Amino acid sequence: MNNSKIFVLAIAVLLVVAVLIELSVPKRFVWEPTFSHDSKQPFGCALFDSLAKTSVKHGYSVKHTTFYQLLNDSSVKAPLSVIDIYSEYGKYSGLEKKSLLDFVSKGNKLLICTDRFQYDLEDTLQFLSDDGYFSANAIKRAASRGLLRSNDSLVWEKDNLYPEHVYMAYSDFINANFVLKPDTTYEYDNEDEEPEVVEKDSLDRAVVEMIDSTLATVSDDTNTKRRKVIRRTSPEWKPLAWKYVDKKKEYPVVMKRKWGRGEIVICTTPLLFTNYGIMNGDNVSFVYRVLNTVSDNPIMRIAEKPLAEEHISQSPMRYFIANPPLRWAVYLALLTLLLFFIFTARRRQRAIPIVKKPENHQLEFTKLIGTLYYQDGAHGDLVRKKYSYFTEFLRREVQIDVDEDADDEENFSMLARHTGMSAKDIGYRIKATRRACRSGLDMTVDEMIMYIDYMNEIEKKLTN
Repeated sequence: MNNSKIFVLAIAVLLVVAVLIELSVPKRFVWEPTFSHDSKQPFGCALFDSLAKTSVKHGYSVKHTTFYQLLNDSSVKAPLSVIDIYSEYGKYSGLEKKSLLDFVSKGNKLLICTDRFQYDLEDTLQFLSDDGYFSANAIKRAASRGLLRSNDSLVWEKDNLYPEHVYMAYSDFINANFVLKPDTTYEYDNEDEEPEVVEKDSLDRAVVEMIDSTLATVSDDTNTKRRKVIRRTSPEWKPLAWKYVDKKKEYPVVMKRKWGRGEIVICTTPLLFTNYGIMNGDNVSFVYRVLNTVSDNPIMRIAEKPLAEEHISQSPMRYFIANPPLRWAVYLALLTLLLFFIFTARRRQRAIPIVKKPENHQLEFTKLIGTLYYQDGAHGDLVRKKYSYFTEFLRREVQIDVDEDADDEENFSMLARHTGMSAKDIGYRIKATRRACRSGLDMTVDEMIMYIDYMNEIEKKLTN
């Protein structure tokens, strides 16, 4: 297997390992209460809606609408039960609140499940509540460390179908409740600004007379007139479930009352209706008990957002994906990038040029020079050129200089040992050629051939 295949295989293995690691990493949850229909996050309502749809006898649906729209929708047939689960303060405007009450008074049922009832709704329906404090970050940290514990109890009153039952739930999920005891507040009537520090009421400075009314005027030694306002939960509200405090039924968490020809059920435990709440212990039984209070009619739950919007991605790429031309452009770009990775994964090597072996043109050059000399008739010059190369050849091969006449005897003896020729024959050949070259006279063709043959024969003997 060559290196390029090994490289591609290694990249593929790394991609598979990266995908497996990504799949094995725990999913990141969003811990903000959304109560969304299709949300499988801890505080979505996908599980509740699924259970309700399969268990409610007269049908269950989820719809993004308002009470004003329901009230004016001719297709809505009474009686109808509506569930509204939320965790935000001031959800209902003045018109929406009026439509809500008119809708119920026409013979419909309403279940409001929230831990933050707005003041004007409490005042109209005549009940008191303590808002719950919920911190998504605190719940997230506690859940990740396994610190959430069922340390609070809820008890459901005995009714015609079920006996009294106690449910255990996380205290962070049920920290809101209703209040049955009267609540006293003061309203100030003064032409001047309301004092920043409110004086505490004391029996020796004020005389208060209460005759089951909501207002009483209190006077003191200042110019400020205070009205003592007592707010209390109406006795028309019937508690159904309580929060246990010191083994006593102290605070209601579910209540109901008649309103016109309809009925209103209020609940302070919206988080028990979420995926996380239902899957904890037997909270699902508590949720079914609450759901049972409005189950004698077809049930519709109001969704906070249009169901289609719950599936809208928040990715910046959603604009490209939503437009077919841009979507195909993105797909084509990704395909091109993938092909680029595939074809460039192998190691790229610069092409090595084929270098031809340099040709030896000395023979052609020699023939060309010889031809020129021959055609020009300069036979003597040609022999002298050959003699120059011959003497240089002897200096290089046997380190002798035949131009030195004084060393002839020694030089000829050395050449005889190297060539196997007789020293006399070598001496004759070299002396004759040397004498002819030094004379500077012209030569005939035969003489030229003779002298060149003399030198070639000695060179041939030396190279063999």
